[in-house]
Amino acid sequence: MQQLMTLLEKNIGLFILFAIALGLFDLIVVTIINSKYTKLKKQYKRVMKELETGDILDILSKDIMKNEEFNEKLDKFRKELSFIDNEMKTSIKKVGIVRYNAFNDVGSDLSFSIALLDSNDNGVVISGIYGRNETATFAKPIMKAQSNYPLSAEEIQAIDKARKGQ
Repeated sequence: MQQLMTLLEKNIGLFILFAIALGLFDLIVVTIINSKYTKLKKQYKRVMKELETGDILDILSKDIMKNEEFNEKLDKFRKELSFIDNEMKTSIKKVGIVRYNAFNDVGSDLSFSIALLDSNDNGVVISGIYGRNETATFAKPIMKAQSNYPLSAEEIQAIDKARKGQ
């Protein structure tokens, strides 16, 4: 017993500091618990008041109606998104262009072939042939990167560039 008293006398400062720290920790824990209790008590009182006045059924039915409206809007947006997604699949996404000199007697690369394709490689290839005395423009439909019409080397090159994203 004497040894315990001696230990306490020698380390009284540490024991007091430990007791203060423990007290502060307890105070913080009690404050947090009290805060949560107060919040929960307010919610409980509100629910009980609504139960007494019968308003809780109105609140629940309004929430259910809002949820149904939200689900209807969500379904509408999903349908619109699906429509837009389908439209995007058939829009022009790939473009390839080739400029070239169609005739030896004409300077510069004034002739061109441009391929405009969707994500399924469907679209059109347009070629403009520039000559010294005349200019001609052709359009050929493209289905799966092929055409029912004969394609020139430049048109094939434009389609390849479009498919490769060049």
